[in-house]
Amino acid sequence: MTGHDSAADSSGRVGRRTLLQAAGTSSASVLAGCGRFDPERSADVDQRRPADNDGGDGEHQIVELEPQLNLGGRRVVSGPDSVGYDTIRAAWRAAGDGDVIFVHGTYDAEAADEPLPVTLDYTEKEVMLSGGHPSASVIDARHAPEKNVVEVIGKAHADYRNKALVQHLKIRGGDIGLRIRGATYSTYKDLIIHGTGGDGVRVEEYTDSQGQDKQSFGMTFRNCMVWRCGGAGVRLEPGAQPHGTTFYGCDSLFNGLETGAPGVALRGYSSRWVNGVVQNNGGFGIEARAGASQSVRDAYLEGNGMTQSHPHGIFVDETSPGFTLQNCYFQGGYFRPAPSGRDRGFRGIAVAGADGVELRGCTYKNYTGAFCHLRETEDADVHIPTHTGLDSTDFQDSWDNRRVRSSGIMLESDLSDGRPEGRFVGDVGTHDGTGDGPWGLAMWNGRAWVSVMNGTVIR
Repeated sequence: MTGHDSAADSSGRVGRRTLLQAAGTSSASVLAGCGRFDPERSADVDQRRPADNDGGDGEHQIVELEPQLNLGGRRVVSGPDSVGYDTIRAAWRAAGDGDVIFVHGTYDAEAADEPLPVTLDYTEKEVMLSGGHPSASVIDARHAPEKNVVEVIGKAHADYRNKALVQHLKIRGGDIGLRIRGATYSTYKDLIIHGTGGDGVRVEEYTDSQGQDKQSFGMTFRNCMVWRCGGAGVRLEPGAQPHGTTFYGCDSLFNGLETGAPGVALRGYSSRWVNGVVQNNGGFGIEARAGASQSVRDAYLEGNGMTQSHPHGIFVDETSPGFTLQNCYFQGGYFRPAPSGRDRGFRGIAVAGADGVELRGCTYKNYTGAFCHLRETEDADVHIPTHTGLDSTDFQDSWDNRRVRSSGIMLESDLSDGRPEGRFVGDVGTHDGTGDGPWGLAMWNGRAWVSVMNGTVIR
């Protein structure tokens, strides 16, 4: 208070500035005592609106410690037995643009009779949903297995300046843990999603009340963990057009053990999985479809495909040309009982019909088939010398491919009669010695292969 050294004036009122200076501006400091607040002593704190205080210059703004706890736009959800909003739904209704709904550790969705799903409709307002820590701020929906837990609805292409933000929470139980629709450029950070009956995260297409289709592209997930969900850990639906979606440092573990769902269903153009762990999922660790230029890099993959008779770490089909795999570690062994009865995986990665894929710099072991399988592809580049096998696992078993390369040079094949043709003038391949022309490098001149060894046209 102006002109006073103490935290309260002679009437016992506590000013907002004084309180925040004493408690610290961080949410953890301000909220640390909220769970111990005694409603019987609420008369000790002046609860008048700032406009009612003397001066009107902001020096006497009062923090409202009421059943609806609002700390300067930070609306605290504590549940029915604590000071604060009983439910996230109530806090959402009261919040305005720029507010934060803060889920306190005392919140209990079942005790609060929280209406599920918790719907964050960003066509109405821009409000962030946050907890204090993903292990302590929990939205627990185990009592409602048929209900989705959190649903995000965005403005999609109608407004690129605004975006959804959900962070620092554990979402537990329910059907779908986090369902996202029409939320372009939205961000999800430091989440744990555990034990859902369906998918942990699902991104879907959305049709609004005016019949407009809205998609979810440009999303970012950081440090999110999805584990022991009944469906896929993460499922991007093609209809949502989830192009440019990035997962940084995320983990997908032990999902789909009853259903055979993948750890990650990667969809969309230029969607990518960077770092993180994909481990012991029922289906493929990562299943890449319905996109182009998708990528997986710097990731750890272990023991995926636990329900499959021929388990794979990564599967790429013909709808995902230009897929890139780089600098990943593949461990095929299962170190816990697998529903399939196997103790090792079959292949690290299988590419079925996707053209122009690139595989570089991976380390692998414990596969009964081979690390890499290609079939019916064109212009795949597998960069053989860059990979490291840690045991006797074969590097590759492939067939029916066209112009498979290693660091740009076509692998050994019969180049006589110009089959296969080069892709461009100056293309380089290795001739197997059939017909005219010696074994060794050859170059495509636009019409035929010419041996680099002696200039012979290979026929």
